[in-house]
Amino acid sequence: MSPPPFQLLVEHAQGAPVAVGAGTGRGAADLLRDVASLEAALPAPTPGSEVLIVCEDRYHFAAGLLAAWQRGHAAALPQNAQPETLRQLSQSAQVAACLHDGGLAAGLDVRAIAPAASPAALCPYEAGRKLLTLYTSGSSGLARACGKTAQQLLGEAELLRKTFSIGPQDRVLATVPAHHIYGLLFGVLVPLCSGAAFARSTPLHGEAVAAEARATGATVLVSVPAHLRALVPPSVRLLFSSSAPLDGETARRLGESCPGAWEILGSTETGGIAARRCGARRYRPLEGMVVTEGQLGQLLLDSPLLDADLPRPHPCADRIELFADGSFQHLGRTDGVVKVAGKRVALAELERRLREVPGVNDAAAVAVAADSARGTEIYAAVASAVVTPAGVRQALLQHFDPTVLPRRLRVLPALPRAANGKLSRAALLALFEDRRHFPIRELSRARSAAGEVIELEVLVPPDLLWLRGHFDDFPLLAGVVQLNVLVVGESRRLWPDLRFVRRLSRVKFRRPVQPGETLLLRLARQEAVVTFSLEHDRAACSSGTLEFSS
Repeated sequence: MSPPPFQLLVEHAQGAPVAVGAGTGRGAADLLRDVASLEAALPAPTPGSEVLIVCEDRYHFAAGLLAAWQRGHAAALPQNAQPETLRQLSQSAQVAACLHDGGLAAGLDVRAIAPAASPAALCPYEAGRKLLTLYTSGSSGLARACGKTAQQLLGEAELLRKTFSIGPQDRVLATVPAHHIYGLLFGVLVPLCSGAAFARSTPLHGEAVAAEARATGATVLVSVPAHLRALVPPSVRLLFSSSAPLDGETARRLGESCPGAWEILGSTETGGIAARRCGARRYRPLEGMVVTEGQLGQLLLDSPLLDADLPRPHPCADRIELFADGSFQHLGRTDGVVKVAGKRVALAELERRLREVPGVNDAAAVAVAADSARGTEIYAAVASAVVTPAGVRQALLQHFDPTVLPRRLRVLPALPRAANGKLSRAALLALFEDRRHFPIRELSRARSAAGEVIELEVLVPPDLLWLRGHFDDFPLLAGVVQLNVLVVGESRRLWPDLRFVRRLSRVKFRRPVQPGETLLLRLARQEAVVTFSLEHDRAACSSGTLEFSS
């Protein structure tokens, strides 16, 4: 017997809220009227056609998603909103239209389409109907397509709703964008199938998360380890973390502050597999998931969320230790154990030890083939404002043989993680392929009613890429690099809610910046305005004011 079709919004009362925050809340009737108007604006479907959804506002995203399904299309979600990514996807023969909410020259802006006079009556979704194509970079950095049927997508949303008892009383705040499977499920689909409401924005900075939680009355927080490590979590009923294991200290802290804090294990391809309380060592499979242990400890999965063409049980890229009661301990990925000069080392263990070094906020390691007797070398990067490479290596010697220590180690203010908290292999390797990065150390941070002031120490390496060609006989750091890379780059890193620069004013360049100099960068933020000054030995190099959109 075929499973019954799936239906969304059936748990929402007529006047119940669907989206909260971002200035104006929206109810179920508002959403259905917007869906009707967007549906009418879309072209007729063709076999396999898709609508590209590029909306930052989660309400606009939900309206576009439902409209595409109503019209008979599948939805396509890009891995990011970079121009080249969208250009390549939009050229696909399957893409019939693009829906966005600003910032794109092509496509339909959902904000410009007037609501319909009458709401749409949402159609049911048969279990086997393809609803979605996710484009994900994965660990390799190469985009790949992953299709999802209604059974896989909405079946998982229903499973999560029941497992964690999410209902009309809940308000869901996510720090993960909706175009990633984790943010899509927890931040949009679970609320739509449970009668709950979701926050429209996607805050990242700790203070912005706390403010949005208060403004929306959030009861559920959906986040990732990269955000949670630096976040004092708001008072919520449920807290979810996924995309990577939490380090021990963060897991303990979250478990103590929120009894309903959970880590979710899963992947884009498999859907959710298991969950564990923050601070616990063992995962327990979600309802309907059958986990067994294969040779060499590989996780084998049988699940109703798997693609029908995959083998059963499906071998996953995870190593586990399975216990008699069905729970298991996650030991890392099967592709994460390498040999360096004949000695075995688990990259997951190395990353865990790196994060345990005092002052390290984040860490990642990658194995690279070497043309030497070692066979393989390890490169590692850590995010910190206080540690040195020598200090990190000294700390690692307490746990590892000197042979397997990272051959190359970089200390950066932050790692280039994607919005979903993942760090692709390509992005990690890029840190070692060029010299585009300034060593930066935070010196001070002060907050007041007027705003926040942060002082940073910036070193200009003599081999910095930006110095090439400017000028050959007398290299200088160009003003555009000072603005774009240092001032704008650091402002957006420190305050992720700042988006695009709308206006520059009073920008002055007073003295040249030369290789090898150590600079003092002072950033003073008041609302969406950042005033900066760059100095060397107390002599002003440049200064000005930037107004951001936030």
